[in-house]
Amino acid sequence: MEHGVHDAPVGPGVWVSALPVLAVAALYAAGVLRLRARGDRWSPARSVAAAGGAVAMAAALLPPLGDRPDLVAHVVGHLLLAMVAPLLLALAAPVTLALRALPPTGRRLLLAVLHSRPARVLTWAPVVAVLELGGMYAFYLTDLFALAHARPALMTLVHLHMVLAGLLLSVVLVGRDPLPHRPGIVGALVLLLVVAAGHDVLAKLMYARLLPAGAGSPDEIRLGAQVMYYGGSAVEIALAVALMAGWYARGGRELRRERAREQAREQIGAPAPGGSPARG
Repeated sequence: MEHGVHDAPVGPGVWVSALPVLAVAALYAAGVLRLRARGDRWSPARSVAAAGGAVAMAAALLPPLGDRPDLVAHVVGHLLLAMVAPLLLALAAPVTLALRALPPTGRRLLLAVLHSRPARVLTWAPVVAVLELGGMYAFYLTDLFALAHARPALMTLVHLHMVLAGLLLSVVLVGRDPLPHRPGIVGALVLLLVVAAGHDVLAKLMYARLLPAGAGSPDEIRLGAQVMYYGGSAVEIALAVALMAGWYARGGRELRRERAREQAREQIGAPAPGGSPARG
């Protein structure tokens, strides 16, 4: 009888990989339960997005995908870890949940971090683009790919960079949390186009130059590059849809607020801005 991957004993590396997934799920669930315990409501859609992000992380880090050395499996894991999971987590509004669930001291500390100078620098669009694209280019086009596969600790750092850079991009573009220095719709679209173009160029370089070196046969490398190209494009389309949907929703909310202010002015007989009160 043949034994597959799932029949192999679970090693310590699996549990180490499972820790961030368990941490994300446990912290988010604890926040939701805290709100419910005091009678506050939390959007089920956001909870579903958080669960989807945790599942995407688990699929990327845990067997059978997480322990396969071939390039295609690695690229699929990269797409899940650095693009799909961050997109879903950004839509889950974890910072808003934390601000509502934490005690006053924790809220003040979190707000101080969000309004700090390092946070302002990290959420500046050029820095976001450099962190997102720079790490990917360094990993796939240099010897870092082989070194990381030979050194598990280095691969852990690579995974950490992937998910944090992807989360930063998704938060800036489509995050449902308040962000002190979020770019406008034009700036966000430019950032998305720059990152999407960078992803496409990377995939084409991998295909044309058969990189990363030693990652498999030429056909395997080309297939991995194609998966990165088309899979990345699919996630970027999802980012664009979420970006435009958020912009449309914000415009609708602003329009409703303006109408409510106009109705309030009419009820009290106050003049509209720039106008004069009616005389009897």
